[in-house]
Amino acid sequence: MIAISVLCALAYLVKYRLSPPSRTRTLVKTTSAGALALGTIFGAGPVALIFFFATAAVADAFLAREDEYGFFAAMATALLSQIFLCLSLFSAWTGVDAPLIAVLGLSGIWIGYFMLIWSALDRMRLIIVCYSVGTLVATYLALGSTTYGQFAVVGMLFYVLSQIFMSLEFFVLQPYSLEVKLGRHAIWLFYYTSLLLFFAAFHCSYVA
Repeated sequence: MIAISVLCALAYLVKYRLSPPSRTRTLVKTTSAGALALGTIFGAGPVALIFFFATAAVADAFLAREDEYGFFAAMATALLSQIFLCLSLFSAWTGVDAPLIAVLGLSGIWIGYFMLIWSALDRMRLIIVCYSVGTLVATYLALGSTTYGQFAVVGMLFYVLSQIFMSLEFFVLQPYSLEVKLGRHAIWLFYYTSLLLFFAAFHCSYVA
């Protein structure tokens, strides 16, 4: 299943990332995360991690529509995905050595992030704030998930980068600009790399 996932991710990056919405494009994008969900099932992985990949795949399907309804549906589904990610990381959580420093550091990053995009959020502020809080909690849990080794931490780093770049695309940069075209490829690379690392985190800890 991992091979199918990687092939679909590469196909989406090379051929479909800048293509107009279509059923094939949606299928390829959805399969990238969906195959990881199946791989986790076959590997007897944690239920929360299975649902994380499954809901991530559904969110990707909504985002592939590239319309307002799809965006709101994707955000709601992605928020659910965040919860499952937090549960997955919490199951392997052993604690953070300097919790206060970690909280202050992460909070500072998020405050700066919101200062950058706040004026452009308009009526999406509530769902974006909720989603960002989920990402913040998941990041904190990843820092203490030593059972998963560094895969969870690095995976979370790529995940956060993908979300920041996506926010810039939606709320700051001009549509159809060169930055957006280049950024879309970076977003997908960061996002899918994070999924692979989360999958590897479980697999390596399971094998060990």
